[in-house]
Amino acid sequence: MKFYFAGSAVLLSVFLLCGCSSAPNSKTPTIAKAPEERKQEVQCYQEFSALQKLDPNAYESYRQQFDSINKNYKIYEANKSLVDNNASEVMLTEINKKLSLVCVRIRNTVYSNMMKRANEMNQL
Repeated sequence: MKFYFAGSAVLLSVFLLCGCSSAPNSKTPTIAKAPEERKQEVQCYQEFSALQKLDPNAYESYRQQFDSINKNYKIYEANKSLVDNNASEVMLTEINKKLSLVCVRIRNTVYSNMMKRANEMNQL
């Protein structure tokens, strides 16, 4: 099983900081990784940023979910050297799974929002 530990850490940090950033074009750190994995992270970040204007309520909800994931990631980081490798792997797997789930939710919300707007335009 492949884990993109560094990428997950960066993505979690980006999501944590994007709520505090006032600059819409802030850059994320570049980490050497598989191009497809990097592309998915960038797409998730872009869609999350778009929600800030498209659907502020959904944006806030997902920001809270990322905050929760980040909180658990910090706990993982602080204790990974103190716990069994299996327990550490389980926690990291859960963090990555939840991160992926939130990104899917974001993608679905953006798609639904755009479809709603397109249908509204069709009724003109």
